[in-house]
Amino acid sequence: MAGNRALSNLELMPTDIQTEIISRVARHSRRAVCNLLAAVPPLAPSAAVPIVYRNLNIHPLTVHPRAALHRYQSLMENCLASGNLQAHYVRGIQQYFHYNNVHGGLPHLQIAVEGSYEKAVYLYGVIMLSKGETAIGQAMLDTLGWRQNKNRADRCWRRIKRSLHGIRVTLESYMTAYLNTRETIACHRDNIHERCDTCYYYKQLTKFVYMM
Repeated sequence: MAGNRALSNLELMPTDIQTEIISRVARHSRRAVCNLLAAVPPLAPSAAVPIVYRNLNIHPLTVHPRAALHRYQSLMENCLASGNLQAHYVRGIQQYFHYNNVHGGLPHLQIAVEGSYEKAVYLYGVIMLSKGETAIGQAMLDTLGWRQNKNRADRCWRRIKRSLHGIRVTLESYMTAYLNTRETIACHRDNIHERCDTCYYYKQLTKFVYMM
């Protein structure tokens, strides 16, 4: 009978140890946690705690933020309440771009930036550049070490473009900052692939404004 089954080693562990193990599994993927709970259902209470939601890897939603516009609401709210950086990145994109809610989106991106979530760092940086907040935007991009190697920042941009795919993005309001910045650039202005210390920020702003 099911009620007389032997308890697994996990079930015999103290609750705090169970939670620690589940939180480590959560860093791998949400699917891994679901598989664990399907195999050992009594662990569910140990999984429904802030540390697990904070560590939970919800990478698929960072790739497709609009998938969480009307689904995964409980998951998103628990992750946000627990300080999950990926959840704040997703909600920031949803609010800032899809709903055109600047004041609702930026705080979420800022939280992700403060946690050094690099896609949020890059995105926040180019948003600041596009809003004319040049010093803040440049400082954000500088933390990605582009002067030593541009690969990290370029990888962030490729992933952000994917995150924004299919989301309504209104960028006309950024044209003033873009055109003002363009007027200050004398080198490689029309070659998006040539980026020196002088024109790097302008090129990243250009990519953002035109979603190149």
